Amino acid sequence: MGIRPAGRALVRTLGTDDEHVRVIAGMMLVKSGRKAEPLLQEALNRRENVSTVLTVLGSIGDPSIEPEIRRFADDKDPRVSKAARDALRLVQYKS
Repeated sequence: MGIRPAGRALVRTLGTDDEHVRVIAGMMLVKSGRKAEPLLQEALNRRENVSTVLTVLGSIGDPSIEPEIRRFADDKDPRVSKAARDALRLVQYKS
């Protein structure tokens, strides 16, 4: 993920209606691991594709990102709060 514009394009793609494209983008971000985390955190700060970004962060499984995920656990959007809780379980499982 050395090319930030390409990484940002992947993060934007997480919001596409095409499920297959969305899954592929998520898989590529997960495969990039910690290198993708700054771009995913930017997306969270902009509230861009929050539920999917949280799912990707959970799949990466980096325990250092747990506080960032935790701040969405009580979000007013039930989809976001559920995604955050699921992501936290994944992070805890992987660590």
